Amino acid sequence: MKSPKDLPRRAILGAALSLGAIVAQSLRRTATADEEVKEEDKISKAEAKYQNQPKGQQRCEICLQFEPPSKCKIVHGPIDPKGWCQYFAAKENAH
Repeated sequence: MKSPKDLPRRAILGAALSLGAIVAQSLRRTATADEEVKEEDKISKAEAKYQNQPKGQQRCEICLQFEPPSKCKIVHGPIDPKGWCQYFAAKENAH
């Protein structure tokens, strides 16, 4: 077996570049997947126990999943900013 000293510099650089390309492609796929959930992959309002009114101070407009003016990253269909579902997660510093 060859020791690291016996490996040609080009082979090491080639392997490093290949690994970098694989990591970059993987990160790009992850970012794209995180940014956009297809509408058909979202859960129904019934499954989310969605309601058109807030639950106490909890409401869609201050939820991490809410996308103004009337969408949710995880629940299918139009969402009322004053609505609520069981997946509510408040944004930092939400009021």
